Order: sequence, then structure tokens, then C-alpha cells
Amino acid sequence: MKKITILLSLLPLLCFAQVDDKWRQFDKDNNNELSLQEFSQLRIAQYAAIDRNSDGQWTRREFVKREGNMTHGRIDSLRGKFKRWDKNDDGLWSIEEAEKAIIGNFRWLDKNRNGSLSIKEFPAQF
Repeated sequence: MKKITILLSLLPLLCFAQVDDKWRQFDKDNNNELSLQEFSQLRIAQYAAIDRNSDGQWTRREFVKREGNMTHGRIDSLRGKFKRWDKNDDGLWSIEEAEKAIIGNFRWLDKNRNGSLSIKEFPAQF
């Protein structure tokens, strides 16, 4: 958990990183699975791309209006996610809230509970 916090604190620096849609680039050990650490790297890169003003937190507008290379989803669905993840209901999604969302997302996707996400567990679009 501490590693995720450290990585999330680097979000403003990652904002200019090019994010590839293929999650496999984050599979550093090439085992066709993502560990929590690798998955966190993927999500941090995705979240950095939507932090338009590089302040390390997201407004609902930033969260809903995504880059052209990201999965858009339905606007109402994205608004719903933002509302669920904005735990303190302040209209901003903070690094701390993002960290909890990453861990929760990983646990939800890890259907066989082995601590990594296999190709079968990973959604086609994410």
C-alpha cells in the first residue's frame, strides 16, 4: 500500500507520459499477469492522463472527459463511478481516494484470488 501511495504522489510528473491502450506493457515480468504493483502502474498512468491541470486530484469534469485513446464509457456511468469513489463528497477525487479505488478494483478483477490478474480476468477494454 505504501508503494501505491508513493507512486500516486508522482502523478503530476506522469501526466505527460504517453499511455498505451495495451495493458501488457505494464507486465514487467512478462508472465501474462499483472500483480497489484503492475496494475497500479497501469491505473496511475491512466489517471495521470485525465488530470488535465496536473494537480494530483480530479474534478468530475476531468474524470468524465477522457483522452481520445482511453475507453470512454457512458457519461452517466463515469459520473456514477466518480460519485462512488469521491468518498468525502467534496467534488474532487484525491490521490488517497484513487489509491483505495485501485486496490478495490484489483480485488474485484482478481476472480480467483491468487494476487494477480491473468489475461482471462482482465477485461478487453479497461
